Amino acid sequence: MEERVPIELDSKVAMGLLTHAEYGRVAFVSGGAPVIRPLNHVVFEGRIIVYTQHVSAFAEAVRAQPGLAVAYQADEIEAHSHIGWSVLVDGTATDITGEPGAELLGKRVQSWIDRPLDAVIAIQPAAVTGLRMTIK
Repeated sequence: MEERVPIELDSKVAMGLLTHAEYGRVAFVSGGAPVIRPLNHVVFEGRIIVYTQHVSAFAEAVRAQPGLAVAYQADEIEAHSHIGWSVLVDGTATDITGEPGAELLGKRVQSWIDRPLDAVIAIQPAAVTGLRMTIK
């Protein structure tokens, strides 16, 4: 019988996997309640860059509290075998829309939303952890 074995990933390997993920989920607190939103992203110079709407709950929360504590999670797990990986990033989010080069960074994000996007947010990791599920 095959046994699934979780293997802890070092932070560099975990961030490397995150660079290949199409999307993830950001968790944050807004109005005293936990909120989770799916977002497309790119990893650039160690930060997770997301491109969203200025009026999104995430962008509004980040503008209301610069340096907002967030968790960002992405995974790639095969549905039938349950083999794959999961990465969790704890960090802070900042609206970088007005910074030089931010618009170009935002355009690197391949969004699934067919709406005008106008807010570029950077998540600066403080801790990166990950697990890879394999078969023994």
